[in-house]
Amino acid sequence: MPLLRRCALAEAGFAFLPVLLMLLLLGGCGSGDKDKEKAAAKAPEAPAVMVQAAPPAVADVMVTAEFVGRVAAKENVEIRARVEGYLRERLFTEGSMVKKGDLLFVIEARQYQENLQKAKAELARQQALLAKAQVDLTRFETLYKQRAVSRDEYDTRLTSQKELSANFDSARSAVETAERDLGYTRITAPIAGRIGKSLATIGNLVGKGDNTLLAEISSTDPMYVDFSISERDYLALAKAMAEKGGQEREYPLTLVLADDSVYPHTGEADMAERAVDAKTGTLGVRGVFPNPAGFLKPGQFAKVRAVLDKRQGALLVPQRAVIDVQGSKSVYVVGQGDRIEARTVALGGVKDASFIIDSGLSPTDQVVVEGVSKVRPGTLVKVVPAPGAAPAAPAAAPASEAAKP
Repeated sequence: MPLLRRCALAEAGFAFLPVLLMLLLLGGCGSGDKDKEKAAAKAPEAPAVMVQAAPPAVADVMVTAEFVGRVAAKENVEIRARVEGYLRERLFTEGSMVKKGDLLFVIEARQYQENLQKAKAELARQQALLAKAQVDLTRFETLYKQRAVSRDEYDTRLTSQKELSANFDSARSAVETAERDLGYTRITAPIAGRIGKSLATIGNLVGKGDNTLLAEISSTDPMYVDFSISERDYLALAKAMAEKGGQEREYPLTLVLADDSVYPHTGEADMAERAVDAKTGTLGVRGVFPNPAGFLKPGQFAKVRAVLDKRQGALLVPQRAVIDVQGSKSVYVVGQGDRIEARTVALGGVKDASFIIDSGLSPTDQVVVEGVSKVRPGTLVKVVPAPGAAPAAPAAAPASEAAKP
């Protein structure tokens, strides 16, 4: 064979070689995918996950909400020195109860006694001068009518009498001022309540340049609790009142203290602010609670539990069954073929350890209450009945604002 023909055949063979290799690779890949699909088709399905499920409990409940509040005294009075002087006595025990009118402090009163004596002496002098001027005016008035004195002489006596009368009134006011200043040296309790610590010690100069704060008294019974409700809760209450013809509902307020104990006395709403706070979207409300034993103190933080609504036939699910994903609340229910389905729900509050479901569930739905973390939508499950359902007895229970969607 000629050399040139052999070279041409060799070059053609090398040209077809990459194509052949590519076909072999593609054929191998296709067979591998098919093998994998066959292996997956032959693999057994994952076993069903054991979960406990139960239908929502149905109960008549009182929907309540809890709001953070602060205790405040109904009356809080600052005791201040109204005159200048050295503090001579303190006549109370710090932190004790005082009655209205009890003597609390005594300021050195000598200078004010002297001022009162001087004012009284000046008043007596002006009174004497006025009496003489009145006699002179009466006499000159008679003489003027008899044309025994001139009009100028009579007018002079009349002016003198009016001037001395004004001086007498001024002297009388000075006596009253001196008496008042002397009275301010004995500082009494303006209200009944508990007095705090003394803010000035015996011997201190008080009242110089300003009214020195000496102590504070706070009334103890009743006490105010200030808290704020959301605009949503306000609208719910307003709508409920509208349904009742504008009549306010007489639901008591319950106070939950910092140790989660419930204060034994119930209170009531005393007033609400005139407007919703545009910055926070809340409405300020004030409750009033009896405090006969003085247990509540100004400044305490407490939770106010308020009844928002009475709901009949409410659906309840355990709190552990509710899933919160970025503020969206949902539950898992057992659907057709024992497959898990996710249901978005709206929460309406809390009763005991259960959430009140406003929407998203029906009374016949089987809600997963145990094993929630082991399943996802589409998971095959084997249902084991829950050992107990949510309690169905109607009772008031707290509802946190955070529990609402």
